Amino acid sequence: MANRLRMRRRAFLTKVLIDVRDGACSALEHTYLTHVERAHGLPRGVRQAPTEVGRRGFRDVKYEEFGVVVELDGLEFHDDATSRDRDLERDLDAAAFAALHTVRLAWGQAHIRSCSTASKLGRVLQNHGWTGAPTPCSSPSCTVRTFGM
Repeated sequence: MANRLRMRRRAFLTKVLIDVRDGACSALEHTYLTHVERAHGLPRGVRQAPTEVGRRGFRDVKYEEFGVVVELDGLEFHDDATSRDRDLERDLDAAAFAALHTVRLAWGQAHIRSCSTASKLGRVLQNHGWTGAPTPCSSPSCTVRTFGM
């Protein structure tokens, strides 16, 4: 991109590539980052954090300071009973052996109901020690204003 003099949507593409570099590895993960976490002033989570117990793998978003993990379940890897069972076993291992609280979200929470998801996740983080509060996004109908945060 740096070598091209003209490029449509250069600023947007640059931002997306930075987010991918920092660990947003799917459209769902990027939507969560931009529509829930960043848009509502939630703390910045660590993306693609290695699992600490149980089956090897990576956590989509880990709020280390608060012991909260957000797993973003798209259809590609979470569409059958075996996959769901493995995910739930990993969540149980994390709760039992690493004192981690896992919240599983899908497309509806990240994209369609991002404002209410930010309010609820803000409450979860507060329950685990976050002293901040979600802030309303630029949408005039943002429910963070009315959710009682």
